[in-house]
Amino acid sequence: EQGVTLPGMTIVCGDSHTATHGAFGALAFGIGTSEVEHVLATQTLKQGRAKTMKIEVQGKAAPGITAKDIVLAIIGKTGSAGGTGHVVEFCGEAIRDLSMEGRMTLCNMAIEMGAKAGLVAPDETTFNYVKGRLHAPKGKDFDDAVAYWKTLQTDEGATFDTVVTLQAEEISPQVTWGTNPGQVISV
Repeated sequence: EQGVTLPGMTIVCGDSHTATHGAFGALAFGIGTSEVEHVLATQTLKQGRAKTMKIEVQGKAAPGITAKDIVLAIIGKTGSAGGTGHVVEFCGEAIRDLSMEGRMTLCNMAIEMGAKAGLVAPDETTFNYVKGRLHAPKGKDFDDAVAYWKTLQTDEGATFDTVVTLQAEEISPQVTWGTNPGQVISV
């Protein structure tokens, strides 16, 4: 909410839900205590190449369906370990229709499917949310930043290691039980 997280950034933190920042089009993921120390000392972090996953939610969600319902439906389909080792890009009309808060919910829950990170490509919703925030670029700097941020889209025809597709109109309210969010049903 301060405009510190911006599209295109790489963010690491000692919290598994750091992926929440992916809602802004940032690559953000949690790391361990030793890695935090390394980042603070060197401003670097050695990483292996993550697998890529595209999760597309096609069409419009029904009225009353929330981002939490969408992400729980996704986890219900993939399982709580279905995203293990992946960086997930959430896309599709139902995702683009979400508010920034909804996108943050979605990316926050990426870890609950085992993913390393989740993100949504930045768009007008992102730009409008960031504009005017305390630490966001101002004036011409903001316009220049938006011009760059618009380039942070997946290339047409890009290939992914895994692709998951859901139809938004088939998603109903979701509830979980048990010990993990993969234990989910529609109500």
